[in-house]
Amino acid sequence: MPQQHVSGSGGIVKLELDQCLSAWVSRIDPRFHSEEDDASLEVAGSEYLGSNLSIVKVSSRGHVKSILARNPQDLFSFGISDVGLFRGVAGNREIFSNPQRLAFILLPGESIKLVPAAEFFSGYIFHIKSEYLLSESIKHGTQLPSLLTLHDAIPGHEQLILACANQLLKFFALGDEIGSLRVLQPLEESIVSLLATLISVEPDLLVSGKQAQSQPSYVQIALSYMENNINKNITLSDLCIACSVSGRTLQVAFQAVMSRTPLQVLQELRLNRLRDKIIDGMDISSACEQVGIQHSGRISAKYKQLFGELPRNTRSRRTRS
Repeated sequence: MPQQHVSGSGGIVKLELDQCLSAWVSRIDPRFHSEEDDASLEVAGSEYLGSNLSIVKVSSRGHVKSILARNPQDLFSFGISDVGLFRGVAGNREIFSNPQRLAFILLPGESIKLVPAAEFFSGYIFHIKSEYLLSESIKHGTQLPSLLTLHDAIPGHEQLILACANQLLKFFALGDEIGSLRVLQPLEESIVSLLATLISVEPDLLVSGKQAQSQPSYVQIALSYMENNINKNITLSDLCIACSVSGRTLQVAFQAVMSRTPLQVLQELRLNRLRDKIIDGMDISSACEQVGIQHSGRISAKYKQLFGELPRNTRSRRTRS
């Protein structure tokens, strides 16, 4: 397992990674920012370099304030967290990691900022040529594929992706080119095919009149499912099963009817139900638990953005009245 260690005297410290690490990691020009004079960071990684897909499992340790990087112009990349917590921004999308869950996607050329919430964290980084992934999705039937839809489509499929990834890392490390190839290629194709399918389940984004008439009913079924399971973890896959439609169909329906994605609507619904429970007298922590969200600064900020005040202000007003 290759390792690289850097230290610096405050400011921004740049890490030069070993060439044997994944091309993604060596090309993103990562920079590590620390406020401590004796800051240090250690990165250890294992890699898989395939014909169409590359994977690197990276772990870091040190007193690091943030990690900054930019995705190359020709790659679609995504990360699944393993151990430890971090938050940040990928493109203009917020990141808040949970173990074994999708942490972020990066479209070609997008920047990312990670802020570790622990001294140690690890995760898997996947990259694939964006042009190749788009061409594969077209082969699956999508005339207007959008890589951005994977942000809502990958959640719920992480365990399958990680199972394939760990096998790829394991067999690739053995170095048996003839024996491993028979195992590696099907595993790689499983991940690529899954991604292509998740963004290519409808033949066209331009729906017919009959499909357009069905869109409000899909949205209503999904909203009912959200309401009935609001205290549970809900993925796009769960909503698709409830509506008996594909991810693409549901995404298009929500955009047409509500001008937002299903998961954006779910978050707003949770926040509205949170407010209802706080107004009814429930304490904030219990209310968050009952609507399926974890009380945090990020949630408070979203709440304020929607209602113009923090949850504690809502509770204070209710108590005074």
